[in-house]
Amino acid sequence: MNGSIRDDRPLPEVLEHTYIGQDTMRKHIRKATTVIGMATTLHTIATGNMTPVFRVMADGTKRPIYFYIVDTAEFAVNKLSDRGSLGSKGIVTNVQDFVINLCKGLCPK
Repeated sequence: MNGSIRDDRPLPEVLEHTYIGQDTMRKHIRKATTVIGMATTLHTIATGNMTPVFRVMADGTKRPIYFYIVDTAEFAVNKLSDRGSLGSKGIVTNVQDFVINLCKGLCPK
């Protein structure tokens, strides 16, 4: 995660230098096939702005990159598509509920 200019003392694993943080985010985005931004509007918008619509796989096929933003605020969810990330899908819900239901759906007992 990349720190914000407004952060007084970010967590130890947070990158404080903006450009190093952006480069690190890009490195991960290049490998992504699905991105889920949860409850952090600024980081999700920044990630959405650097995420391409598709990814070229090792065998040369093109695969879409699915992008989701999950937040309780409709403003945050709409902000990403307002900034040009038209391929993103917004989910207005509590992040904790989303994660619990996602886990139940992906890892049934």
